[in-house]
Amino acid sequence: MGSLGLGFSRLTAKRFLAATLLGALGFVINCYPLPLFSNVELVLGNATILLCASRLGTRHTLWCAFLTLSGLALTWGQTYVYLTYGLEALVVCQLRRRGWYLLYADFFYWCLLGMPLTALLILQFFDLPHDYQFFTVIKQGFNGLLYTAVASLISLLLPNGWFRPIRQQPNVLRTFREKLVHGVLVMLSLVFMLSMLVASRNMVATQQQLVATNLVERSAHLTHELRRHFEVHQRGVVLASRWFAQGVPKDHWQAKLEQLHQQYPGFLTMLVTDASGTITQASPGDLIRRVPPFSVAERAYFKVAMTERRPYVSELLQGKGFGSDPIVALSAPILGADGEPQGIVEGSLDLTQIGGHEEQTHWGDVNTVLVDARGRVVFASRALGLTPLTHFDYQSVREVKPNQLALLNLHSTNVSVGEYFYHRNDLDNGWRLYVLLPYRPLAERLEAYYLIGIGLLVLGMLVSMMLARHISRYLTAPLESLVRHLAVRQESEDPLGRLPRLPRGSAREIKTLYEELEANRIALREYQDSLEALVATRTAQLEAANRKLAQLAHRDGLTGAYNRRYFDQHFEVARQHCVRSGGQLALALIDIDHFKAVNDTHGHLVGDDCLKSLVDLIQGHFSRKLDLLARYGGEEFVLLLPQCAPDKVIRRLESLRSLVEATPMSESADGEPLYITISIGVMVDHADFSQHQPDWVMAADAELYRAKQGGRNQVRVAGAIPQQPLDAPQAG
Repeated sequence: MGSLGLGFSRLTAKRFLAATLLGALGFVINCYPLPLFSNVELVLGNATILLCASRLGTRHTLWCAFLTLSGLALTWGQTYVYLTYGLEALVVCQLRRRGWYLLYADFFYWCLLGMPLTALLILQFFDLPHDYQFFTVIKQGFNGLLYTAVASLISLLLPNGWFRPIRQQPNVLRTFREKLVHGVLVMLSLVFMLSMLVASRNMVATQQQLVATNLVERSAHLTHELRRHFEVHQRGVVLASRWFAQGVPKDHWQAKLEQLHQQYPGFLTMLVTDASGTITQASPGDLIRRVPPFSVAERAYFKVAMTERRPYVSELLQGKGFGSDPIVALSAPILGADGEPQGIVEGSLDLTQIGGHEEQTHWGDVNTVLVDARGRVVFASRALGLTPLTHFDYQSVREVKPNQLALLNLHSTNVSVGEYFYHRNDLDNGWRLYVLLPYRPLAERLEAYYLIGIGLLVLGMLVSMMLARHISRYLTAPLESLVRHLAVRQESEDPLGRLPRLPRGSAREIKTLYEELEANRIALREYQDSLEALVATRTAQLEAANRKLAQLAHRDGLTGAYNRRYFDQHFEVARQHCVRSGGQLALALIDIDHFKAVNDTHGHLVGDDCLKSLVDLIQGHFSRKLDLLARYGGEEFVLLLPQCAPDKVIRRLESLRSLVEATPMSESADGEPLYITISIGVMVDHADFSQHQPDWVMAADAELYRAKQGGRNQVRVAGAIPQQPLDAPQAG
């Protein structure tokens, strides 16, 4: 019992370790969810939970799920993931124990439990807009199917031996039809969903780039227009103050002020005060008649202009006297001849014209919000519903990569779903300009894309399942019958004999397969016969190639003449041939005179040319099949001439010597023809002169030495023919 208990403890520890490693891997992956768009992310780490559920039991699967989901809870800051995904791990593990495939089990969970539970949690605990709720639920199901397909593919590809010692789930014996259907569905779902992800990512990136470009360009344009609007109207106020200071009669001030107001319609009102701050002129002109004169002495735009004697731009103000609209006052002092201020000219900018340049785009209306330095709304597009002079409250949701698009909420600041893409520009006076594009139109496009894709995926899975089952039904039943017949035939004495007849009623495709197998059997039998003949042919060809290779091995690499080894082997054959026929044998040693000087003077390449040219000349001069020329040393050659007439051999060798002397063998570096001479020592005798090759070579070598000593460029003969001097030039 002790050994059994120890073994069980070790097995439990191994299972716990495997679940822990898978959970740790899932934890790391879930800490970095795959961003899709906006706040929508895809979770892939949960695939490790399903891998654990496919091999191990409930306790280890739940432990793996706890570790994996902790990374997701840490990243999202939500604990509901323990409920939805933990329940998924439990249900899948139990269905897997009953022999379900992972893909089927998880599809069952999300359709019947997962997505309804997610919808209930959203309704009860999350303040999501209604048009986001449906997509969020569908996205959860899509995400679950995605990582389930990944886990299923990994499970199919994992070697069986990896989990065999610690496996707890049953190893179900399945039919070919079941495996075919499952494999087709796994690959179809995975490929389709990955294609959707890639396409959607590209589409999102393109759309976000367009949105970002539109926001930046619109923001820059509005910032420029704002600055220009302020500068133009401030120049108008300064111009009016100069008019009044340069001697325009006071009884003309009202007319001049109204004239100037017509030129600068951006002002809501314009007014002129005296030195005490009492309004003396105003435009439009009916204001001064409708409203009794009042003082603006307490206003900053009056005080600063009077005391500092300079133009002034006020903060955001609420109108007084002529109206309660939010305004920005632009003022300038009217300086007298003595330089003392006599009053001010003030214009109240109409802020509704500042942001009135709304634009319609593919993503909806471009909205603007202008905020002063204290965070109060100066102007907001009408669609935003913001009240001027109230504090601009919003929630910055997140930045969307790769374009770093910022999202914000205006109306539901406790919701994590963004309402607007925005871009902010800071103005020189501390004001801030926000340009906003609604997020919902872009999200609707992506939602429609995913809903259509999920619908097509489900439809494709159903069609693929029916198609795979149909194909497997046509394949398995007839094939099983054919395989049984083939198995019986393989046990017979003649495996290549005629196949047994198919059972009656076999399908046409199986009959075609049978005919192909029979044709292949006949072809295999014929091939076996032809293979034997081919082996014999190839053997003969190989032997011929070996002979040719051996012949090449006996050749001198530079000159193409036979080498010394071949000469040593062939000498005795030629001598025996002469012995049998009673003929005579001649052995000549040929040496190039002063060859070292040729190499030293003209180089080894020229010397090599001389050697090759000499071999060609000798082989052309002695062309019988019995004649053998071999390179015996560096510039020394041996010529073996069996069945020869001695006097004729001597004449032929003398003719060769003369031919070599008269023939240019190469060219010098200057292009001049290069001539050489040769010395020849010959041994001619009956073949029974000696059975030893060295005796023949030594005799010929002795005559070659005599030729060298005698002045070179001559032929010397030894042997059965009496020695007689040859007419040869005594060249050095």
